[in-house]
Amino acid sequence: MRAIAAILTAAICTLSFAADEKKKQRAEPPSVPVRISTLHEGGARLDWLGERIAFDKQVGEFFALHVMRQDGSEVRCVSCGHPDLPNRHIGQPAWHPGGRYLVFQAEKAEHARKRFEQVLMPGAGVLNDLWALDLQSNRATLLREVDNAPGRGTLHAHFSADGKRLSWSEMQEQGGLKKGHELGFWALMVADFDPSGDTPRLVNPRGYTPGGKAFYENHGFSPDGSQLIFTSNFEATKRIEAHIYTMDLRTEKLTRLTFEAYNEHALFSPDGKQIAWMSDLGNKRGGTDYWLMNADGSNKRRLTHFNQSGHPDFSERKVIVADLSWRPDGTAFAGYYGEGGPLEQKNRKSKIILIELRP
Repeated sequence: MRAIAAILTAAICTLSFAADEKKKQRAEPPSVPVRISTLHEGGARLDWLGERIAFDKQVGEFFALHVMRQDGSEVRCVSCGHPDLPNRHIGQPAWHPGGRYLVFQAEKAEHARKRFEQVLMPGAGVLNDLWALDLQSNRATLLREVDNAPGRGTLHAHFSADGKRLSWSEMQEQGGLKKGHELGFWALMVADFDPSGDTPRLVNPRGYTPGGKAFYENHGFSPDGSQLIFTSNFEATKRIEAHIYTMDLRTEKLTRLTFEAYNEHALFSPDGKQIAWMSDLGNKRGGTDYWLMNADGSNKRRLTHFNQSGHPDFSERKVIVADLSWRPDGTAFAGYYGEGGPLEQKNRKSKIILIELRP
């Protein structure tokens, strides 16, 4: 009886915590003072390592992979005209911690025509394979090839802090009109990254669908490598709704961190104490802004107010912020900022911005 009572007490406490967090998120949140500046006009998805930022940017018809210094200078395209790569959309980079390799998505060179071309871009990942570029030899290697068929693709790779593992999302079934199926069904993937041979390779891939068939977008590992953080809609009650979760990789236990609205692009700070993410919470006209919370989901604070009328940072056009990456010292992060329509749209106004957290 005592064991049952203890279990019931723990369950009640968990439900109470979730209810309290939902109430806090619904209330007018406190703001964190930030300094916002532009690092690069036209940039999109990105990853920050040391003094370098890798990112994708539209060049002509397709997105291509670039590298720049952390202050936005010395920009160079590392995939343009590359003889090893398919000459279509290339992007969504992830630095190996050693700095030698960039892992990224590349649209297949040939595939069946898609009605909506936006799904082929790096932010959607349909019919995208995972590749690695060796920045020392300039050799590109196909790491993970998915079937050339509808409902297949890869999305948003991230390395563990020690560089020994790579995580990503992999599409299992294409989207449809049915509620909850709009974004398709995906799995969270983890594999060992082995650079010991002539070319790097992925070993022992394993997949996770902790809430059943759903959309799962990978956001990477916790700094200690024990958890994955991701977005999913498996508990959504509305069409435009998704939440942030962590999953213990040893036990597969889930912890839900957000409780309303649409939430995505959540990354642990380098010290593991905080999580920055994107949400449309409180934005009556739509659009998304950056938020900050403690690693356990508590103390949610709003960072930007691009979509909040009357605020000094308000934009007349709807703003969508998305992918982000922390500066190594944890005092700032860079993010993908776009104005107007959906991010997956050619020739839209976009830039990479710097969000500096003020003490």
